[in-house]
Amino acid sequence: MELEYKTLFISKSEIEQPERRALLDELMALSREWADEGCCPSYGANDAEEFLDKPVYAAFSDGIIVAYAMGHEETLERDHSYGKTGETAFELDELFVTRSFRKQGVGRVLCEYLEEELSDKVALIELIAATNRYEELLRFYTRELGMTFNYAFLVKRIAAK
Repeated sequence: MELEYKTLFISKSEIEQPERRALLDELMALSREWADEGCCPSYGANDAEEFLDKPVYAAFSDGIIVAYAMGHEETLERDHSYGKTGETAFELDELFVTRSFRKQGVGRVLCEYLEEELSDKVALIELIAATNRYEELLRFYTRELGMTFNYAFLVKRIAAK
């Protein structure tokens, strides 16, 4: 399977162009697919605005988007266990691979592509993740991508008496 990895940037002024609109529609369809899976308790499908005027890293198979990643850059305002004040980080907000392309290394290679694209801009890649499949998620990010586990926020809802 030969995949192509690209950085997309679709501006608001381009969405009337048929080829740009088609890319945006593909991204929104993948986002709906992710939301429909129900694996992330807090995830809702993106609307067009959430993909516009920002870089989106994508994997293509035969010209069709099969995976995407996006996030935002930020400057650390205080020291953390993983970084120092003033360092620039990329917070990975979303990474999704369509079901038929999972378990084939697509997400790993997409993240490697993203890392290469960002290597001259940021010092860190970070993420906060919510999923019902946390063991799989941790295995992917720590073993496949070499990220370190820094902390967890766990919740248990209790019944009122």
